[in-house]
Amino acid sequence: MAAVISPITLFREKSTVHRFGFSGAEGGDEAVLSIRSNRVTLNLKSSGIQETVVVRGQNIPSTLRLTSLVVERFNRHPTIFSDEDVTQQDWLENWIQRVSSYERQFMQESWVSLHHEGRTVFTTNPSVSIEEIEMLAVGGDVNDTVVRNAASRLLGSNDDMVTEHDSQTAVVFTPFATYHRAAILERRGGRTGSFAVSAHHPQKPKKPVRYSGFISLCADMIEALTLKVFLDRIKQMVEENRVSGPTITPAQVAGAMGRRRDLMQFVVGYERANKLTYRPERPEFF
Repeated sequence: MAAVISPITLFREKSTVHRFGFSGAEGGDEAVLSIRSNRVTLNLKSSGIQETVVVRGQNIPSTLRLTSLVVERFNRHPTIFSDEDVTQQDWLENWIQRVSSYERQFMQESWVSLHHEGRTVFTTNPSVSIEEIEMLAVGGDVNDTVVRNAASRLLGSNDDMVTEHDSQTAVVFTPFATYHRAAILERRGGRTGSFAVSAHHPQKPKKPVRYSGFISLCADMIEALTLKVFLDRIKQMVEENRVSGPTITPAQVAGAMGRRRDLMQFVVGYERANKLTYRPERPEFF
């Protein structure tokens, strides 16, 4: 029996904690705790089993790929989160297969984590702060109160603390009877746009489009668009004969071009195998 997965929302989140009177080495205000990540809460149901798990990640594509992996594995093995034989190493081995060589070489800051009932099941970047927050949230929403309580447990008295938690919707997946739809916010040169993509279930033969595969498709699209912005910025810098920001090597540029080419092969292959519709139109990947 296929798992039932509710609509999925990915949020960009930033949690910060400041203390009165605390300043950095140069005297400026400095957060005593700061967390930036993307966060997804999954409500999973299958064969009488219900689980709520949280996926976090440094960037949106990786967060969605781990989300896809969780959906896929739960669909095959609904008791996966109560099975003591499933270890962090088991998750790591599955995750490594989904990390591209480009990400391993040029995005070493990228990380993901998986949490179930407040417990960290798997992470590629252990964080005491995130683990404390998820332990308190227990699968629910993160807000100022949760962040404040986590900071208090980590840093002591919270009488002189100012906490702030900001959450912005970035991707929303909605499963319908005849199709899956994703609404995606897209950053374009400092501005924010959006588009929606839907994958329709074929009627003959009646074989539903896999939810996990559709989530992976959207991860590929978002990464391809991110690389487009990166490569466009490099092109503009070359044309204007200027250099700004971190040093970018020719190897990274070549790697980004190759990675975008691979991603577009995945996207085009998916489009050929399934009926997709875009609103208002298909994004410009080049």
